[in-house]
Amino acid sequence: VTGPSGQMTWIRDGLKCLDARSIEEAIDNSLLRLCTDYIDLYQIHWPDRYVPMFGETDYDPTQQYAAVPIEEQLEALGRAVNAGKIRYIGVSNETPYGVMEFCRLAQLVPHCPRIVSIQNAYNLLCRNFDAGLAECCHHERVRLLAYSPLAMGLLSGKYFANNGGPADARLNLFK
Repeated sequence: VTGPSGQMTWIRDGLKCLDARSIEEAIDNSLLRLCTDYIDLYQIHWPDRYVPMFGETDYDPTQQYAAVPIEEQLEALGRAVNAGKIRYIGVSNETPYGVMEFCRLAQLVPHCPRIVSIQNAYNLLCRNFDAGLAECCHHERVRLLAYSPLAMGLLSGKYFANNGGPADARLNLFK
């Protein structure tokens, strides 16, 4: 399940949220597309609540909106694990609060799996993971799957050219 809820509808195939039905449907569709019986690691991509994103570093509580409870998401993922559809679960673009809430609920709610991974940006320019997530992930045994190791190509040097890099480069397409 990918993309922020209610935003980037081209990623989540329309206005979908991370409710139980959408998660179960997404898992079943992934199994069909992959032509497999199970998925080793299934990650929720983007929390279904307001979080600072795309370079924002400050949390703004006025931006909160109604969201699907993490418990509902975790229970749906737990049913998929118990049915043998997925083996492990993870999160992406999550915050320390989200990681700790997923871990806390996995201990409290019967048959709910623990998250084993988090996929967040991590590179020489973006070290946000080190500022709080590293500690909680260490203690909760949640492993980082770093994305954007070259900072979307910025660290490759191609954007330092006089013309700002290729016209079809990701950083130029999404300005």
